[in-house]
Amino acid sequence: MKPRRTFLKGQGGFTLVEVIISAAIGALLLSALTSVVLTSWRGAMIATSRVEASSQIRNFEYLAYDDFARSATPSGGACPCTTQPLLLSGVTYTWDGRSFLDRAVANTGATEHAATDVSAFSWYVDTNSTVVVSLTITIQAYSESQTFRFYPRVNP
Repeated sequence: MKPRRTFLKGQGGFTLVEVIISAAIGALLLSALTSVVLTSWRGAMIATSRVEASSQIRNFEYLAYDDFARSATPSGGACPCTTQPLLLSGVTYTWDGRSFLDRAVANTGATEHAATDVSAFSWYVDTNSTVVVSLTITIQAYSESQTFRFYPRVNP
């Protein structure tokens, strides 16, 4: 039989310094990869929020444009901004103060969300009988604001 010492003497392995250096390099690579993944994820979330906010604003614009085209200018003259319901001919826009801007049609009794994730809504009638509507949509960390001017019809 061979003595055990020759078997143990022939084994190779890593030294403690080599293991520590390779662990440090691995940790640096993992932190860099994590940074890239988190930045990409954050960018994708902001892009998704931006698209959703723009979609909500376009939806409101589309509905409101048609409603204002069929309606006379709301009464009230020049007044400060208000968050009260916006009453048009047969259509009412109401903000619940938290998230939803609802559109109610009087003759059908139907109510739908004209926009969701609404963080601010106000409107007023200026001295030229122009209705000015301000709408802010906030989705996650992204916020988009839009101000619309609806001019009175030429032939009421």
